[in-house]
Amino acid sequence: MGKLTGFVAPAGDKAYFFTDDRYVRYDVAADRVDDGYPLPIAGNWPGLFESGIDAVVPWPSGAVYFFSGSQYAKYDLDADRVADGYPLPIAGNWPGLFESGIDAGVVWSSGYAYFFSGSDYVKYDVDADKVVDGPLPIAGNWPGLFESGIDASVWWPSGKAYFFKGDDYVQYDVEADKVADGYPQPIAGNWPGLPIGAAAPPIVPPTQPEGQAISVRDFFPKFTEPLEGRVAYMYQDVKGLVTVAVGNLIDSPEAAAALSWVHIDTGLAATRDEIVEEWHRIKNAPGLAKGGHLAAKKIATLKMTELAMDELVKAKFDANEKRLAAFYPDWANWPADARLGAHSIAWAGAYFPNKWPNFNTAANSQDWAAAVTHCTLSEEGNPGIKPRNTANRQLFTNAAAVVARGLDRNLIYYPTAL
Repeated sequence: MGKLTGFVAPAGDKAYFFTDDRYVRYDVAADRVDDGYPLPIAGNWPGLFESGIDAVVPWPSGAVYFFSGSQYAKYDLDADRVADGYPLPIAGNWPGLFESGIDAGVVWSSGYAYFFSGSDYVKYDVDADKVVDGPLPIAGNWPGLFESGIDASVWWPSGKAYFFKGDDYVQYDVEADKVADGYPQPIAGNWPGLPIGAAAPPIVPPTQPEGQAISVRDFFPKFTEPLEGRVAYMYQDVKGLVTVAVGNLIDSPEAAAALSWVHIDTGLAATRDEIVEEWHRIKNAPGLAKGGHLAAKKIATLKMTELAMDELVKAKFDANEKRLAAFYPDWANWPADARLGAHSIAWAGAYFPNKWPNFNTAANSQDWAAAVTHCTLSEEGNPGIKPRNTANRQLFTNAAAVVARGLDRNLIYYPTAL
């Protein structure tokens, strides 16, 4: 088992620990490693050293710096990849810092960073971007701390710092400037699931949920019909707009006349005049909006064939697909569940995606957890939209899980909840 290193994400909810060629995600609030870990670094941290990470230091700028041997890499958490142009040599880029063999690093609340190597440390001024003190011996300057060979150091959201070495760790009391009483303590039993020493669990691929190898286009009717219904005749929706098929608006006589209709009683094709007359009868009938599609059934004389409805649904889907692909630069790389969720919002209208800035910010950074909180359609005056909102939230929750767990983005996992 190699040395341990790690950092706490800027949000303070998760920490990541690395050793050898693996890593774990640690839930700060739950105080344990999340299910499904450890996982390999390769494939989950694009562009990062795939093993042999010496130290990790989250910088106040939001970047995270990884050190390995004589090199370092800057990781962009928002883009979820190593920034362009890295790795680079430490020498010449970190004035006064150890040029290799960094054991650990931590940024203090004072705005200074401390880097440790062997039995020495240096004090680094973050704003001045240079070492301002050291190298100095750890012994005598860090009361109670391991005097050499520190594996990892992390600044915890509680305001305490933790230092790890081998199978033990200490809590450093920043205000008292010394190791807290009662330390060191064993890591085992105090950091559930952390991969330390002989007790570290092997990399076991998590159970992979079965996704459906079907295109979003082909799956979409199965998804949206239970939410929207499938009605062959014209009816009024809750807003009084003439609608047909799977929630397809045809709120003008010209739009209705452009579609294929047959007489319900004979199955014979309807003429343009008959279609326009039917549209006006449905549009102007009082009480249909409140009565739902079954109220319109009593006066409808025309219907669309199953094939015609299928073609109408696909045509609208294709138009939305073209619009969404043009709007979102990375659309093709979205998890299929996320694309299905976006189509679901677009199907309901609501000026999507142009007037959805918060959702778009989340989607463009592929922060699907944030998208969950910004994907809700207004239910005011339309309680029937509630099931769609529930489905949409599950879709974007699934998308977040797909990214976090490295699942196949091309598969559709809905209705399974990941």
